[in-house]
Amino acid sequence: MREIRDTSLDDTGVMGLPRTETIVHGANSAETHLATVAAMNHIQRAFLLSTPSLEKNGHVAKIQSALGDAWCGTFAGSTAHNQMSSVLAAVEQVRAAKADGLIVLGGSSAVDMAKSVAMILAEGDDLQNLRIRYSPETGPSVPALLQPKMVQIVIPTTLSGSEYTFAMAITEQGEKLMFADAKLIPKSVFHDPALCIDTPDRLWVGTGMKIFADCLEMLMSSKAKTMTNMYAREGLQVLFHNLPVSIDPKASQSQRLRARQNLHHGAYLAMSMAFNASLGLVAGIRHQVGAAFGVPHGEASTLALPHVMRWNRQVDSAEAALADAAQTLGLGGKTQAEKADAMIEAVEQMIDTLGLPKSLSAVGVAQEALQGIAEHVVGDMSVANNPRKITTSDDVMEVLTNAY
Repeated sequence: MREIRDTSLDDTGVMGLPRTETIVHGANSAETHLATVAAMNHIQRAFLLSTPSLEKNGHVAKIQSALGDAWCGTFAGSTAHNQMSSVLAAVEQVRAAKADGLIVLGGSSAVDMAKSVAMILAEGDDLQNLRIRYSPETGPSVPALLQPKMVQIVIPTTLSGSEYTFAMAITEQGEKLMFADAKLIPKSVFHDPALCIDTPDRLWVGTGMKIFADCLEMLMSSKAKTMTNMYAREGLQVLFHNLPVSIDPKASQSQRLRARQNLHHGAYLAMSMAFNASLGLVAGIRHQVGAAFGVPHGEASTLALPHVMRWNRQVDSAEAALADAAQTLGLGGKTQAEKADAMIEAVEQMIDTLGLPKSLSAVGVAQEALQGIAEHVVGDMSVANNPRKITTSDDVMEVLTNAY
């Protein structure tokens, strides 16, 4: 039994529990059980939201068929980073179909689209009054979204973990508008590896590294707690051991399917408790780099992570968290500093092994855009509980320059 290393008596407070009511797992589970789960959620008119690629490869048709008579329409126009134009188009189609439930097939952008549709249908489209605002001086301002929201069922095809969170973003003219409401958390989730085996490897492992980064940010967070650390450690282990297997051409089909299902479980471990610890600078950077340059969140997280780890470790609590992570994964090192070094080296080795980009320049970010990105990151609520405080764009520029 693993030693529980968080034993401080001042670890007190109130935590929210995961809100997902049902997880259905196993290959082909969506085709087999989706109609039953929709009925359990009292959905009589189910509208499917998905992506062009999943429509093209036939998975959308499978889900439509699985819904049977409950299916009332499909919008397969989800766009990367959940663009405003596609959200508003989806809202009109869902409203016209008189749907009473949303089924989501896709990754984080499709999930955010469903949350956006549910929010706008309930709260209206005055998004500037609904959005979260944040500054280092005043902290976060989160409007209360009081209306009931349409039920969502998610079948994720990546490892974003957004299906377990109450937050989401809409991109408008290169800016991420953030929103939050616990009533936007999907009720049911399917961990069906058969529907994600066709996900491109780079997209799949990129989203896996995004979750890995989230686990590390949970451990480093100034709001980290004993219970959130336990979830984060388990998530780290699942991701560390299963992510390479999930794309290994030498592994059998059954081994890769098993690894992908395990990784979905790892995403749940990380993200279902993330809101209690919150994330940090990696999340802030990926939001703004994604909005400005269309870089997938997984890749933006991956290339930022080692540099954020080095920047944060100047705070003792963050270095201790990295040492904790290294010990969890059985890495080397005797002192706290040596273990933190080992954790950073392990992340860099993972990035190499998985073939992911390692710099902002490699994903097409212009150097002259770094200052503008840094200014937006300072106003991103994700950085509020970063262990090393971020007060000006100069703090962020140090990391972005190193990541370039």
